[in-house]
Amino acid sequence: MQAGDPAEVDVTVSEVPEPDLRSTPARECDVVMKGGITSGVIYPSALHRIGTTYRIRNIGGASAGAIGAAAGAAAEFGRASGGYERLRAVPAELGDGRLADLFLAQPPTRPLLKLMLAANGADRPGPPRTLSQRARAVVAALLKGFPVASALGVLPGAALAVVGGLAGGLAGWLLVAAGLVIGVLGVIVALAVRLVRKVTVDVPGNMFGICRGHPGLTEWLCDTIDTIAGLPLDGPPLTFGQLWAGPDGTAPDGDRCIDLRMITTCVSEGRPYELPWDARHFFFDPAEWRQLFPGRVVDALVAAVEASPPEAPNPKDTSYWRWEERSAAAENPRLCRLPAGRDLPVIVATRLSLSFPLLISAVPLWTIDRLDVGTEAAVARYRAADGGATDPPPGDLKFTRVWFSDGGFCSNFPIHLFDSALPTRPTFAINLSRFPEGRSPSPDERRNVEWARSNRPVWQRPLAIPPTGFGAVLGFASAALNTSRNWQDSSHLDHPGYRDRIVRVMQTKAEGGINLHMDAATIEDLSVRGRMAAEVLIDQFTEPHYPARAPRATGWDNHRWVRYRALLSVLPSWLRSYQRGIRVLDIDVESPPSYPLTAAERTLADHLTGALDTLAEAVETADGKALDGLGATPRPQGMLRRIPRT
Repeated sequence: MQAGDPAEVDVTVSEVPEPDLRSTPARECDVVMKGGITSGVIYPSALHRIGTTYRIRNIGGASAGAIGAAAGAAAEFGRASGGYERLRAVPAELGDGRLADLFLAQPPTRPLLKLMLAANGADRPGPPRTLSQRARAVVAALLKGFPVASALGVLPGAALAVVGGLAGGLAGWLLVAAGLVIGVLGVIVALAVRLVRKVTVDVPGNMFGICRGHPGLTEWLCDTIDTIAGLPLDGPPLTFGQLWAGPDGTAPDGDRCIDLRMITTCVSEGRPYELPWDARHFFFDPAEWRQLFPGRVVDALVAAVEASPPEAPNPKDTSYWRWEERSAAAENPRLCRLPAGRDLPVIVATRLSLSFPLLISAVPLWTIDRLDVGTEAAVARYRAADGGATDPPPGDLKFTRVWFSDGGFCSNFPIHLFDSALPTRPTFAINLSRFPEGRSPSPDERRNVEWARSNRPVWQRPLAIPPTGFGAVLGFASAALNTSRNWQDSSHLDHPGYRDRIVRVMQTKAEGGINLHMDAATIEDLSVRGRMAAEVLIDQFTEPHYPARAPRATGWDNHRWVRYRALLSVLPSWLRSYQRGIRVLDIDVESPPSYPLTAAERTLADHLTGALDTLAEAVETADGKALDGLGATPRPQGMLRRIPRT
């Protein structure tokens, strides 16, 4: 992206008074935000500014982006009662150590939190530590965190040194020197043993994290979301169903009033899930979840489970679901089916998305092991004997625990969340990145954000990897890990129809990330930077900027045209592949091998197939030059393909 340069493009930020945020703007938009731990302090002011011009209909993100999305959805829900004003006040609550106070480690893992922050140079306010300062801070954190191990480790060497000192002479001094070496080695070994135990025993015992989030972060988040939404803190938490229905309980035209979506990762299954999910095959342990969530959240979940009937197509399936639930309730520990998406509290989905690896504990859920021999036998017995019964006894089902962690594992910037064939409203995307080496933040926060000003390709800065040394190996390994995590998101950044709706907010090493001790001034700078990111997006999409030499169309006009051209460019190759496949399908639709069609479905299928045949024929008989020209722009080229829903 090109950095803000007034000499290149003049971005005019309106100085007129802001409109009344309690009234609903005529324009609508969607918003997607990237994860970044404490970088989430950028989002409240950005969403507040967007809310002055647009009504947010869809909003989503992963990890810290999920926190921003939840708060933004709550603000839109509570708009009429001052939700956006309450949202804007959030960053001011987190400065001068108050953010760090939310990350409360449990006693067994507390030394690891101090060690992690020291290793990252984020254990105190101020500029990042140098490498030598980090090394000293790590040593200090180890000695303070494990005083008994340090004392026991140094004891043999200290005893030997004392003996040598009492003996005197050359032999005595040799014993003193040997004692010092043995003492240092003893401390290193003792600390290594304690550290290995902490990582291999205490961290898994604390649900694979240093901080469970409750008390602390999760409680604060839950209360903040409900406060922004205008809900009482002594009642049930905000749910997705409330967002869908809207504050007055009536969604427009049967659509969702506010659609909030997040990404989580099931590391046990090696795949992402989009929240709120349609899946109803997950169960939770209420007692276990009380260690992760406030009591009122777990109480609301249990109440929703009891009131939420399974969405099964026929009575036999409904009976089967109830049989599964009775089997889950008979387990030790007792398990409850996770309720349908409409009854899921927003804080639960947010917490599932932000389980930052190691720092914040993963979230355990349970599911039936369908491949277990005992489970297969129990299901077979149920189907044979009690399939139609209304109250069959619990079965011998095997339940297995599955772990959910940070949504950023699979999609840290899910810009695709609300995409359609052609857009009816813009989807603004807020990206996060570091300042390049040698570049410092400008006092003018508008210069600290980057965005596309034209249809030219957006060049991404490649990561610089040192040529030799330990830093080279570490840099390459880090780049490889980031590539495996982020390649899908990164491939969208310069693609037509994506690049022009992304704004990138740059940060220093002392801003955002794992910097829990940011002072109030730093958080205020990030907050203003977030507002500037929203300003440039709004200006780009509401003011004339295209064509560049004689602007007469807004960025929104240009965006819709680019999306249309991009769709046209990928249709010919897709239609050719369809035509090749339909010619060899050769299946009797009256008697297919599976998935039979009803009469009404066959009629509709015939109409759709006929329409596709006509389009494929148009491509086959089209002028070659016109066909090549249509597929050549915009660049880089894309493709249509069918992919699973997460």
